[in-house]
Amino acid sequence: MKYSITIQNQHFENLKENLIKVDGKERVAFIICGRSIINDIEERFLSKEVHFISDDKLLISEHNQVSWDNKYFIDVLKKAEVKNLAIVLVHNHPEGINSFSPIDDNGEFHLFKLAFNRNGGANSHASLIMLPDGNLIGRVWKKDLSTESISMIRVIGNKIKLNYPKQTDDYESPEIFNRQQLAFGSSLVQDLSNLKISIVGAGATGSATALLLTRLGVGELCLIDKDTIEESNLNRLHGAKMSDVGQFKVDVLKKYISDIGVGTKVIAVKEWVSNSNCIEQLKTSDIIFGCTDDHAGRILLNRFAYFYLTPIIDMGLVISVKKDSFELENLQGRISYLFPGSDCLITKGNINIDIAYSENLKRNEPENFKKLKEEAYVIGEGNPSPAIVTFTTQIASMAVNEFLNRIQGFNPQALTAPHKIFFFHRGIEIFPENITENECRICGKSNYWGRGDMEPFLDMVI
Repeated sequence: MKYSITIQNQHFENLKENLIKVDGKERVAFIICGRSIINDIEERFLSKEVHFISDDKLLISEHNQVSWDNKYFIDVLKKAEVKNLAIVLVHNHPEGINSFSPIDDNGEFHLFKLAFNRNGGANSHASLIMLPDGNLIGRVWKKDLSTESISMIRVIGNKIKLNYPKQTDDYESPEIFNRQQLAFGSSLVQDLSNLKISIVGAGATGSATALLLTRLGVGELCLIDKDTIEESNLNRLHGAKMSDVGQFKVDVLKKYISDIGVGTKVIAVKEWVSNSNCIEQLKTSDIIFGCTDDHAGRILLNRFAYFYLTPIIDMGLVISVKKDSFELENLQGRISYLFPGSDCLITKGNINIDIAYSENLKRNEPENFKKLKEEAYVIGEGNPSPAIVTFTTQIASMAVNEFLNRIQGFNPQALTAPHKIFFFHRGIEIFPENITENECRICGKSNYWGRGDMEPFLDMVI
């Protein structure tokens, strides 16, 4: 069983501001977290809100210990109890000691004993230590009051920051990544090797994305797509050949990646993204790439980014020609980086709700879909869209570079633009800003951010 925590960047910055001060004293905070649980695989804590105890209400605040009246902790427990949320205790070590002290062990034992006795339930809580440089270490407190180390701490915002055991600037990368290391250093190679990335859609952009991430050294890829290869796909499907026609896209791509031999583990899931197997893969992913034209699938991914604090890089490409001619009318690519703090795909108009309804109806009620299509109540399939491998590959490359920038920060200015649109036929790029006073219940309000598991899933009926 693996344990991890994902913290919204605004929460992380608030923690740094309130805990780390020049007087060198310990302070304390509590994070109320949503939960993401896959039994026997991973339990993930997702920051929802942060509560601080002000200096004047602390009983002791010294360089090596901190204490407080437990009535403040009970107030936080009451808030968490309503929706069965988790509590994460955070305190700082001003002297930079990167381990839990005997004082920490004793204090936390009694604190979490109180938490389990009061709120009940078998699910875990956790504690974190913040060091003077902002790095974090953590452990989980289980129902029996035993502890387990937290294997990954993510901070999600304009940038993606990672803390995990054995993370070091002295990491020796495999020889195959030496030239990459010359550009970005060995720490990026180590970070990538510790990530699991899911790719939803294994077509033109998805197959290109998968191969690029493989050659960058990503530790694990999950490929999600239930379609098989058609002959018309071969002009743009990376890793596929004529003899693969009729086989599942993810199976062919998985074999191709395995044959490259750089050590990337690959999981192939031949299901639509709302399938329970797919959801389990998404919930255990660090990053997700949306490479699907399916509007219903995009709605699910769009909500998932905010509920589960999992950054999603969604990409799209539109090629159209004028009627009765081969003259280009539009050649437009888009990359969207979805996280709490950015406008979502619905707010930006990248999802057509009517098409999504038709897709769901066709998938779940094919006979009803056929009837309503005949009666012109739903949108049916039109002619296939144009597709050119150079442009599908280009947008995939730009999306992977977007990911690299988010984790490495080689272009700080671009980090402030979560949405990017490229008009290739005009040589124009635009970067739409977030909408002010956004009323969207997904991206404009914070109620769902970090909510994690709930019924119904993502608070939606599929």
